[in-house]
Amino acid sequence: MKPTLLELQVFATLAESGHFTRAAERLGMSQSSLSASLAKLERQLGVRLFDRHTRACRLTETGAALLPAAHRLVADWEHLMADARDFARFSRGRVAVAAPNAQCALLLPPAIRAFRESHPAVRVVLYDVPEHEVHTLVRSGAADLGIATQTDARLDLTATPLYADEFIAVMPPGHPLATRRTLEWAQVAREPVIGYLAGNPVRRMLDEKLAERGIQLDYAFEIALPWTMMGLAREGLGIAVVTMALRPLAQWHGLEVRTVGRPQFARTMTLLRAPGNSPSPVVAAFRDVLLGTRAAA
Repeated sequence: MKPTLLELQVFATLAESGHFTRAAERLGMSQSSLSASLAKLERQLGVRLFDRHTRACRLTETGAALLPAAHRLVADWEHLMADARDFARFSRGRVAVAAPNAQCALLLPPAIRAFRESHPAVRVVLYDVPEHEVHTLVRSGAADLGIATQTDARLDLTATPLYADEFIAVMPPGHPLATRRTLEWAQVAREPVIGYLAGNPVRRMLDEKLAERGIQLDYAFEIALPWTMMGLAREGLGIAVVTMALRPLAQWHGLEVRTVGRPQFARTMTLLRAPGNSPSPVVAAFRDVLLGTRAAA
């Protein structure tokens, strides 16, 4: 049987105080319990640690040699407990989030700012990656949380709906369609379109929904990065068909934004995490801030 932490604490405290009564008071235990713990430790180690003198005691030569190791073990445990308390109350810690570049640029910064106001010592790590890599990072544990489009495919991750991201049309001021408050998909289909790459899940969902209504968009440009899409739209090279998440970027470029369609198509953005283990306190806190940020938006 191995010595317990309590027995090591008894050894270290008794060595410091040199007195059974004072050591018992410091540890909040009875003198008889302290004596029993010390006797048990000595039996387990097979050595005598103290010479007893009534209620006082003095380290033996063996006890003095073993005391530094006991101090280290007790200190290591106390440090472990302190670290655990720090993590539990967010004095330290780390949360890693994987998301596509648009969400990293536009959705996550306000959430990170709000989170760090309450938990300034917690490090937030961002993985700005293509959407298909989000699942891989969360599945491997490299990312605690991920943001991705909801699909009909069976998912081995836990997904929580985050927000509905409707489609919009973005065009330069002065474009003929900018005179309208809202647009129909048939109108957009008559214009050259700047859209997502063909393999993008957002593009795939939109094309499938439009095909059900017999509508096909004329893609003049198929682009991976939203910044490129906005630059092309600004130069009048087509109408950018993107989701509402990119509205701030479009407005920053001075472009006109119009909602499209009745009913409007929308993708559902989800918050992903690996199933099984409960999230750590810092991860759960960041998740709550992110969900609250979207609810207030």
